[in-house]
Amino acid sequence: MGATACVALLHFASEAQAQTVSSPETSTIPANAAKTPAKSRVTVPATSTSARAKVVSARVSNSSAANASSGAETIMVTGSLFRDPNTTSASPITHITMKDMQQRGIKTVTDALQLLSSNGAGNLTNAWSAGGGFAAGASAPSLRGLSTDSTLVLMDGQRLSYYPLADDGERNFVDTNWMPQSIMQSVDVLQDGGSATYGADAVAGVVNMITRKEIKGFEGNAEGGLTQRGDAGHQRLYATWGHGDLHKDGYNFYINSEYQQDDPLYYRQLNAPYNNGDLTGIGGSNGNANIVSDGAITNFSPSTTAIVRPVTATGTGTGPWQLLNQQAGCRTGTDGLVTGTVSGTTGASQACSWNTQKYAQLAPDLRRVSATAHFTANVTERSQLTAMFTWSQARSISTGTPASTYGGSSYSQAKLATAQNTYLPVYLADGSLNPNNPYAALGEQAQVNYRFGDLLPTTTETSQNFRGSVRYNGWHPSRWGSDWNYDVNFVGMNTLLNQTITGVPTIAGIQNAITSGSYNFVDPSLNSQSVLNSIAPRNVINARTQEYSGEATLSKGLFRLPGGMAKLAIGGNIRYEALNDPNANPVDTLNPANQYTGIINPVNAQGSRWVESGFFQADAPIVKMLDAEASGRYDHYSEGFSHFSPKFGLQFKPTEKLTLRGTFQKGFRVPSFAETGGSNVGYTTYTPTNANFISQHLNANGTPNNYAQNYNIGSNTAGNPNLRPETSTNFSGGPMFRPTRWLTLGADYYYIRKNHYIAPNPVGTINVANAYLAGEALPTGVTVTPDVADPQNPSGQLRPGIINLGYVNTNKLVTDGFDLTFEANTQLPGVFREVHWYSKGTATFVRRMNLTNPDGSVYRFAGTLGPYGAVSASGTPRWRANWSNTLSWRKLAVTPTVYYTSGYRTTAEDQTGSNTAGNCADALTSSSFVPSGQCKVKAFWDVDLTVNYQFNRRWSAYANVYNLLGFKSPYDFGTYGGYLYNSSWSQNGVVLRSFQFGVKVVL
Repeated sequence: MGATACVALLHFASEAQAQTVSSPETSTIPANAAKTPAKSRVTVPATSTSARAKVVSARVSNSSAANASSGAETIMVTGSLFRDPNTTSASPITHITMKDMQQRGIKTVTDALQLLSSNGAGNLTNAWSAGGGFAAGASAPSLRGLSTDSTLVLMDGQRLSYYPLADDGERNFVDTNWMPQSIMQSVDVLQDGGSATYGADAVAGVVNMITRKEIKGFEGNAEGGLTQRGDAGHQRLYATWGHGDLHKDGYNFYINSEYQQDDPLYYRQLNAPYNNGDLTGIGGSNGNANIVSDGAITNFSPSTTAIVRPVTATGTGTGPWQLLNQQAGCRTGTDGLVTGTVSGTTGASQACSWNTQKYAQLAPDLRRVSATAHFTANVTERSQLTAMFTWSQARSISTGTPASTYGGSSYSQAKLATAQNTYLPVYLADGSLNPNNPYAALGEQAQVNYRFGDLLPTTTETSQNFRGSVRYNGWHPSRWGSDWNYDVNFVGMNTLLNQTITGVPTIAGIQNAITSGSYNFVDPSLNSQSVLNSIAPRNVINARTQEYSGEATLSKGLFRLPGGMAKLAIGGNIRYEALNDPNANPVDTLNPANQYTGIINPVNAQGSRWVESGFFQADAPIVKMLDAEASGRYDHYSEGFSHFSPKFGLQFKPTEKLTLRGTFQKGFRVPSFAETGGSNVGYTTYTPTNANFISQHLNANGTPNNYAQNYNIGSNTAGNPNLRPETSTNFSGGPMFRPTRWLTLGADYYYIRKNHYIAPNPVGTINVANAYLAGEALPTGVTVTPDVADPQNPSGQLRPGIINLGYVNTNKLVTDGFDLTFEANTQLPGVFREVHWYSKGTATFVRRMNLTNPDGSVYRFAGTLGPYGAVSASGTPRWRANWSNTLSWRKLAVTPTVYYTSGYRTTAEDQTGSNTAGNCADALTSSSFVPSGQCKVKAFWDVDLTVNYQFNRRWSAYANVYNLLGFKSPYDFGTYGGYLYNSSWSQNGVVLRSFQFGVKVVL
């Protein structure tokens, strides 16, 4: 995907696009609403770059008399307890409407949030999930680059249950994939902290998805799409039917259903070099497995054609590897098999090669289905009841590389040691010679090197979400000040996740396949499904999260000040949340062979808690040009955490053209269930550099063997119940300038400091591994579990297998930067006067992202690939920006959008130590086969185009072209989030052009 998009609400979008604004949120209703239509529904320009968090229908008095006579409806204001159409906010808020998403070709809430300019390092994309992320099947934004756990995601101001799998095995977050798009009225993004209103997890900001309050008649949409190659098919359907007019009938009821299918995309379907392990065409080396070069194998690992060698009496495999099935041969073709020499005389033995990207997946098979029922009724002339139930299912299928019987690229596969040192026997149990062992007649055992090509690891994540909510709100007249406004609501949500993994062997399964003769290594096509199931039994876990929350708020205007009515709101909340994510691959101390191979990471988390909260907000319009606000919230957690979060805001408007605004606040984030009660093992790429170690692991020609080349080293992180909550200090402020009626300019500075920042012990995995190989003392509390011995040189020094760390409260994390906005909205002059032009540009600049460690050292991440381990190597580009233009003429609207993400260095100080960010000698590489010397990833540009045509008031059609100009992703040889590219910032650059076409009907 491209760089960012901060989508804006259209201003005066031409006669064909002008929209009538009614209350999109559930809140108090006017008197006599059930009897008379609203009197103040007007067509207005809805500003998105101002401090307002809502559409202002009409500026009316707050008195009960004015309320009753005008019929002005109040609305939900994100980040505020006041349900008042006149409410403004000192916080920067991006307002994204359903119309915006249609104009920009944005199909899901997930896409809208991932395209935000403020969405930074650590964002969780579906592409990353397909690449083997811990939270497969889910997606979430990371505002300000503070990771998914610091962005609070709400629906109609209410909390949602967490996704049962933690991001990186650590962070609780709300999955956005399940959310139905077609019932969304808007998405509000509060781009400063929201803990004073919403509590924990709102350190970086808040995303509030607001559902449509009223739908009348029928709406339907059908669309399909594919890439320029004809793959990655996309289908989307939705239908909505509603009945009743709130103002005439006093009620509205609608039902909705959505379906979306996105087909999987594999690297092998792409253009070179992404589709192959052979990188010689871009200056690298041939990374395909078992490639023969100058008589020696340079990347020795198993292939889907078995090779064997005899085993001596001492149990050591010697001699050249031989093809087990000579008739199968080694051939060139789509599977990348070639002929070559392994050892000995040229041509005396052969090895097969396979394309290392043959199985790798770029995007998962993703299907979304949902059904919603929504009911709103005016109970009395002054109150309203809203009830909603949504069921949704998000199913993701991702595949991986088959397991093998020999070697291993990570410690996770090193648990196969007992299987790898199990040899093909001479005799089977019935006394017959083993047909899989070509040396059986000589009385010799055989070592087999084979990848189970008929066992494709497949993970199916099926999350079902059940959410029900009810809200009763209204107002009551008062003789002093303004009316009393009240809101009482309850929400309950359960997320059930079924994770089914097939095609992953157990250690015992591989042992039995080798020793019993049940598996046919000579001709694998003859193996029955029952034999395959005995090697790789189905693995199923069922995880669950729960969220139940009840809340009540009361607000009132107290007295008049020169600038308007002083208001106060108070409220309370009590909620229960829980998570149970069992381990899919627990350690079996009695029989370790029953464990699955390391393709299934041992991750688990569990916990539950009650939270009680009280909160308030006060607003004082001191004079017409100066407004001050204050809010605060006290939260108490049953785990023993308590915290008070205050927030202060100020707006100063010396002229109609200039507004100055700013906020200061304190916030917090409680440790996640995984951080206090879980464990996980993650992997990063490591290349040994210790000369003494390498000298003990050489090929016959003197080059480092596979054991001494790059591999995936494990980081084992266990929960720490003694963690303290993270606390934050936030500041945001800047001017909004409107020199003319049709032009708005804005700039905001933001600053966030997290104290007691929770992270795996930040000693640096690579630093610990280097110290271990050098025989140096390890940091306090850190241990190393050695890997299994080198099969080719068993007596050599053992390499580090797992670095055992724990979660700790580090010193602090500080980030700051700027948000810039530009918005123009006018008719073009002269002969083009019938053309309406709406232009929106946004940009985010990250000035710094610095982590201070307990020892006082500082890691600087801005403009680099860091923080490497904490954010899936997505990095921290300094700039993300977009520029969108909508040109409307009669029934036609054309919108090109330009996206930009700046380049960054491939260094990361959390891997190589403080003060190495600018040192190219410390640049990271994800593989030894990529070209050497890359120090910086180039910037990425992308252009999308959307064309909308309104045939009549009922029928419309549209076409979307993504990556219109076919820009290619810049190479990134350091990240492990994608192969040769960064999946967080330049997904469209590997997919290249893709197209979608759709038809919409409103009856």
